[in-house]
Amino acid sequence: MSLIGALNIGKSALAISQAQIQTTSNNIANAGNADYNRQVASSGTTPDQQLRAGIFIGTGVDLTGIQRQIDVALEGRLRASISDSAAADTTQQWLSRVEAVFNELGDQDLSTQFSTFFNSWSDLANKPQDIGLRQVVLQNGDSIARSFQSVRGQLSSIQGDVGDQLKGLAARADGLAQQIANENTQIVTAEGGSGSDNGLRDQRDANIKQLSQLMDVRTIRQPSGVVNVYVGSEPLVINGDSRGVALKQDTSNGVTTNGLVTTSVVFKSNNGSINATGGQIGALVAAQQQINGAVDHVDTLAKSLMFELNKIHASGQGLDGFTSISAANPVNDATVSLNDPKAGLKFLPNNGSFVVHVKQKGSGLETSTLVQVDLDGRGGNDTTLNSLTASLSAITGVQASVTGGRLSITAASPDVQISFSQDSSGTLAALGVNNFFTGRDARDIAVSQVLMKQPTLLAAAKNGAPGDNQTALAIAGLESKAVASLQGVSLKDSYQSLVNGIATNTAAAKTSDEGAKTVKDTLDAHRQALSGVSLDEEAISLMKQQRAFQGAAKLIVAVDEMMKTLMAMI
Repeated sequence: MSLIGALNIGKSALAISQAQIQTTSNNIANAGNADYNRQVASSGTTPDQQLRAGIFIGTGVDLTGIQRQIDVALEGRLRASISDSAAADTTQQWLSRVEAVFNELGDQDLSTQFSTFFNSWSDLANKPQDIGLRQVVLQNGDSIARSFQSVRGQLSSIQGDVGDQLKGLAARADGLAQQIANENTQIVTAEGGSGSDNGLRDQRDANIKQLSQLMDVRTIRQPSGVVNVYVGSEPLVINGDSRGVALKQDTSNGVTTNGLVTTSVVFKSNNGSINATGGQIGALVAAQQQINGAVDHVDTLAKSLMFELNKIHASGQGLDGFTSISAANPVNDATVSLNDPKAGLKFLPNNGSFVVHVKQKGSGLETSTLVQVDLDGRGGNDTTLNSLTASLSAITGVQASVTGGRLSITAASPDVQISFSQDSSGTLAALGVNNFFTGRDARDIAVSQVLMKQPTLLAAAKNGAPGDNQTALAIAGLESKAVASLQGVSLKDSYQSLVNGIATNTAAAKTSDEGAKTVKDTLDAHRQALSGVSLDEEAISLMKQQRAFQGAAKLIVAVDEMMKTLMAMI
């Protein structure tokens, strides 16, 4: 018990007050920093000094630590909510773009054009010889083809935008993972196995939070101060090492059969798949699959429309016959059966036959010849493009040849016209002979230019009579007819199913977005209550610490005066 002891107590109180004031000042300075966690300088009494048996006297105060006010479990839940909210918001944005492509609230949507197109065939059936109605059919066919191309092009554009954004986000995630790994190393070095470098830890937590916006991550804290980061069950950051984030094209040539590039997220270190289901990256990967599904559906719908309508049209007859016609679809190998994949036909014919009509314009004399198409896969004599060409050339008045894989059929003289009917094999439609539509899918669907230039070739009749309307009626009924390639659903219902599915998914995404934001805001409010800086609370703390500092200073002054008094007595 001495004045020196009292002086040391004042000194320690002054030092503790200075540390607490500096900590509070740091809190106030970072009040606007969303990633900052409020710090508290904690103190504890130093060990008492024993004066004599049973009597101990205090020796002052000591700084026990400066801790961040943080709840690790709450931070984990908040990161998960940030990931969910980012995913929901991203999904809602991209599905809304897809929904806007179909423009179902407008008067130029594909659904309306379907009805307009098939109604024009009904009108033509009432007056099959009317050239004006034929031109209306062709114009409406051109409109629906252009609409398919437009929808397909916009979906492809959205898919490209998704791919571009994925590239940017993957690069950002890779950079954040590397920063987290570097900060792990820095924290271990700075702390040396004890203490807590709060600034570095806040910085690392901020980077983990940013990473959680990109993908769903979870963290595991180690005693050394390291935080390991996992995506699903796979580690992304272990100690001071990052496995990296990259993109990989899923197909061997980078392009799927529908012409779209599909990407997946992988670890840069070994190309192993990253199972990111949340965050912006996870949402974009899922959106990419949904857009691919919409593209496939649109392509399937366009192909079904083309093939089903072409099968009917190819067997029909117009007001005039052909003097020359070339197939729109090439065959890759003229020596293999027409339904062999090596032939390369987009639409496959089947076993059956069709009739070729040869008419003398001058005399009106007409002969009909049945052409067999053997595609039963037996006997080794299935019909090839070469054998079909030979069968057609054997018909009097008809000359057939193959040029560049395309079948060409020409009348033997200018006085001869050629027409077709009763194609049960679908061969004419598959080859593109007497077709209404050309193309392979929604990317290049178009009305035959031959028909556009000569509307009299448009097939409204089935038996060749000028007033016959059987083909036009059959095509008009195609809109609501069950189609095998669409799993027994009609063209109209299939399109409606696509649009309804997109609308339902978009509405669900909007609801999920609202719910996820509410959860995130609630958890963020809890975090702010615990870890955020309140200027009012800090001002109160500062006043207390100021008083404590003043008290310690007065204690030192008082002890100093007492020591001077003692010195004067000596």
